[in-house]
Amino acid sequence: MDSTPTAYTQSAVQLNLLSLVLVTGLSGFCGGLVWALITSFLDLIGFIQLVKFDSFIVNLITFPLIGLFFSAFFSVIGYPIYKWRCKKIRGQKLSGLFIN
Repeated sequence: MDSTPTAYTQSAVQLNLLSLVLVTGLSGFCGGLVWALITSFLDLIGFIQLVKFDSFIVNLITFPLIGLFFSAFFSVIGYPIYKWRCKKIRGQKLSGLFIN
């Protein structure tokens, strides 16, 4: 008897509010971190000149926190629309390797 679980390639899901806030918050934090690194690098090589955010440490702290806040805030505001849309199309369709 084979004991390996069956793998599926498609699944329909709907995230609850906390999961949606965590996913979008993480993506906003990472996006802010990448943006801080890009702007700091461009300022370092002299391609741009940062006036308001001229400290690298301030960039690495504020941009990810701003991204985290706004992405979480707008996911809370947009959750009723997300929930309505997922119910209408019977879940958000995901593709990949899923093990039940």
